[in-house]
Amino acid sequence: MQTSTPSQSAGSTSGSGAAIKTKILMIRLSSLGDVILSTSALTAVRRRSQVRPEVHWVVSREYATLLKGHPLIDKLWVFDRALGLRGWLTLCNRLWAEGYTEIYDLHSTTRSRIAKLYFIVREYLREISQKEEDKPEAAPLFWRTLNKERLKLNAYFLFKKLWPKNLRPSPLVERFAKLVGGCGEERPDLVHLVEAGAEQLPYDFIDFGQNPYLCVMPSSKWDGKKWAVRNFFEVIRTAGLPVVVLGSFQDRESALLAKLLEQSGLPFYSGIGRFDFPQLATVLGHSVGYVGNDTGLAHLAEAVGSRAVMIFGPTNPEMGFGPWNPESKSITTSLWCSPCGKDGRFCFRVTDRFACQRNILPKHVSAAIHEIAGA
Repeated sequence: MQTSTPSQSAGSTSGSGAAIKTKILMIRLSSLGDVILSTSALTAVRRRSQVRPEVHWVVSREYATLLKGHPLIDKLWVFDRALGLRGWLTLCNRLWAEGYTEIYDLHSTTRSRIAKLYFIVREYLREISQKEEDKPEAAPLFWRTLNKERLKLNAYFLFKKLWPKNLRPSPLVERFAKLVGGCGEERPDLVHLVEAGAEQLPYDFIDFGQNPYLCVMPSSKWDGKKWAVRNFFEVIRTAGLPVVVLGSFQDRESALLAKLLEQSGLPFYSGIGRFDFPQLATVLGHSVGYVGNDTGLAHLAEAVGSRAVMIFGPTNPEMGFGPWNPESKSITTSLWCSPCGKDGRFCFRVTDRFACQRNILPKHVSAAIHEIAGA
């Protein structure tokens, strides 16, 4: 399979002298935070040329509403991961027929590698067919894959704070942008969701949202990344702001925090299980700020123009997925053993497990909230 550079694809001509239309495919299926961060690539593609290319995106069904209606995406391909390999190959066949000039694998997973292999085979068969029929060669296919910088990340886990800063993973948001030819300063922008979600908000929230409020997400998929609910409660108690408690029906910590707030009489709104992604974007975008564990909602808050306070225990913002808004705040632990992994599963402390989370005190988070909210 031949390759070209983005600039060659965008401005080249075929053997017959006809201009080649720039048609770009981006592949990022999941997860929440990574899909959000990868949209910096859209901004980068838009800025690199005066002529707007046609851009398509492949995403998993559960995250499709994040990208639906994005002004820089011309066509959204939604894949249901329950369809398995056969469904993925069927989608690959449809994508091949689109005739993309540039393809960017922003995911670098088994599925995207299968897609690349499929395209290589189809490209090879096409070249053979063109030679047999004595047809002019088609424009070469350009394919680039995200570098996950696993060596840098694993070395950081091994040597901790002793590992030189210039050898730690670069921010993901910059890697996505540079992959497509950007300078690395481009950032995610999902402001379009704010207007879309505003039309669907519950009536009782509209009344609640008339006054300034803070968004709080106390839960996480991983136990090692959960800051204590009692700590969140103390922070809210001293913040002096009404709060919106976020989370799904499966987030036990969100339910517990809502119960504590109700018992204490502090003003709050339970958004547990009540918002889809556009509605969440609206709620976050109109808030004075967001506070929560190291989860994807923090990146959504930043992508819609809000400031975030992210709490890191076993993880660290220098792993590549810290806040990118200069007005956001990172709260980290001073323990020598952090970071130990992406989710805290490999905490080696037998008698003092997840001490990194307990090492962060409510006063540390409260100070950051006062800074971002101006309280």
